[in-house]
Amino acid sequence: MLINTFWKIIIKIIGLWLVFGCISLIPQFFSTLSFTNGNINFDSLLLVWIAVFGVIILYIFIIRLFLFKTEWIIEKLKLEKNFNEERINIDFKGLELLTIVTSIIGALIIIESLPDFCSGIFNFFQQKMLFRDYPDSHWLVYHFIKLIIGYLLLTKGKSIAKYIGKEIVEEKPKG
Repeated sequence: MLINTFWKIIIKIIGLWLVFGCISLIPQFFSTLSFTNGNINFDSLLLVWIAVFGVIILYIFIIRLFLFKTEWIIEKLKLEKNFNEERINIDFKGLELLTIVTSIIGALIIIESLPDFCSGIFNFFQQKMLFRDYPDSHWLVYHFIKLIIGYLLLTKGKSIAKYIGKEIVEEKPKG
């Protein structure tokens, strides 16, 4: 595996981790609506929304950079320099490694969300109220969606790796 291919894989793995780490922004955004307690202070609400939208835009920019502009990052950070050899002897192909990592990230997402989802379901049934009246219903939906995403990553890792790894192709060594 070429050094360039190795760095592309590492950067895409970091980008994937950022994608699934930023999913928690969605329920946090909706929870800003509940901090008003009946009295709406539009100045502070506007400030919070601007901050949340700023963070979302920053995440989108960083994720786009990490997943689809990896060559640019490698060039700017000069990650290929100072290596004695052009190749790293690893028996995995780029897409195979990306598939394995995607599946591992899916498993980690499931492991992280399953206890919170089960706890939320247990509390929901203890309260004996309608879903729309349950105060933490948005967190139940969030953890359910996160479980589905983890499951899809775990089972469809190869397809996802092909989509984000279009530029990971074994190149011929120079020289």
